[in-house]
Amino acid sequence: MNFISLHFFFFIVLVLIGMKLLKQEDTKLKFLLLANYIFYAIADIRFLLLLIVISLAAWYVGKNAYKNKVVFIFGIIVCLSGLMVFKYCNFFIDSFSRLFVMGSFEIISLILPVGISFYSFQAISYICDVRMGKMKPINSVWKVLLYVGFFPQITAGPIVKAHIFFELLEKRKELNKDRFSYGMQLFIIGLAKKMVIADRLGVAVDAVYSAPSQYSGISLMFAAFAYAIQIYCDFSGYSDMAIAVAYVLGFDYEKNFDLPYIAKNPSDFWRRWHISLSSWFRDYVYIPLGGNRKGKSRTYFNLFLTMLLSGFWHGASWNFILWGGIHGIISLIHKAYCDFKGKRADGKLLTFVCRLLMISFVMLLWIPFRMDNLEDTVMVIGRILHMTPGITYVSVFAVIYGIFVIGSQIIMGICGNGHICWKPLNMNKFVHQIILYVVILLIICFAYVGDSAFIYAGF
Repeated sequence: MNFISLHFFFFIVLVLIGMKLLKQEDTKLKFLLLANYIFYAIADIRFLLLLIVISLAAWYVGKNAYKNKVVFIFGIIVCLSGLMVFKYCNFFIDSFSRLFVMGSFEIISLILPVGISFYSFQAISYICDVRMGKMKPINSVWKVLLYVGFFPQITAGPIVKAHIFFELLEKRKELNKDRFSYGMQLFIIGLAKKMVIADRLGVAVDAVYSAPSQYSGISLMFAAFAYAIQIYCDFSGYSDMAIAVAYVLGFDYEKNFDLPYIAKNPSDFWRRWHISLSSWFRDYVYIPLGGNRKGKSRTYFNLFLTMLLSGFWHGASWNFILWGGIHGIISLIHKAYCDFKGKRADGKLLTFVCRLLMISFVMLLWIPFRMDNLEDTVMVIGRILHMTPGITYVSVFAVIYGIFVIGSQIIMGICGNGHICWKPLNMNKFVHQIILYVVILLIICFAYVGDSAFIYAGF
């Protein structure tokens, strides 16, 4: 079920009414669990059973994960099994056939279950948090089911770690006027990012990338720039809406994006982009591998492998492996540079240059992220570097929205001491009400009415 639909509007209204009418907290949470499964069944009822099985496995294994390593490993395998079958099976078959067999095997036609990359990682988070002693096993099975399949984030994140979710669950807050006002405004911000900016830019990007060999280098360069803005507004817009829905339901989630396009180095970028996934890989991959505790060589290896796996998580394609691998190499180089220079501070000019290089590097790497195969990736990058002639098409929206998004991040970075900052409108003030109505009217006027699918819902 898409957030941008009448179905979701009626669904969330009914959920909020039900939560308001029910008196007992235990009953409210069980009602939320029912809402989870209704939401998922509407999205794709065919794989509802898979979600329940993985959730039950996480609950059962969690009860014994802290004392039995074999059970812990078994639980991780079960949680990853759905991903391996539905997301990576064809990739391994095709890669094996190309490397070792003359010809190719027939690809199995598989449909990727909605949200499997996200709820599988949440199930793993629960097992690992119990194993690491970050939380005690949850005896109540339905609370674990609620966590793994929590509907605001199940389609495309954010990935909330288990110990954080259950802490929020214990101090869940009831809906009131202030919480509704804040949540509504955050949802509207996400809606504007998605419908006004991301979807409009998506039309221009798709037009160029549908036949990249026909377009000039300058057109492809602007398409890459437009896609960088599109994917940021699309995914951060979804995250805003998911966090807003969770907020009105009583869960205070942390932000998932923090001005990523003003990052000054790779580690800074990953502290700002898709924060929930970056911290997931840090806590459950990088640190268990040894982190930076086993010498520099091992640290560099752990860092590279973590980034490589992060790329592979995004999709079963050599493009995503390339994307993650290059990010890993650049992160490794930056880490080595930091080890060499010690704690010496960078000057303002060098910091500015680093920010400029970082955003250029990130935008260049969105090309393999967007393209379907390595051949097209190499071709597009080559045409950009050589400024190859061809059809010239530069979307005016790419220029306008690009300046707006980058400019707003710079301004918020200055005002918020390097971090995102915004002050919600006070709905008790008439002027603030007028501002909100004007914003809603502008969204209606400038929104792109067409394909509203979220990019990360495909991962």
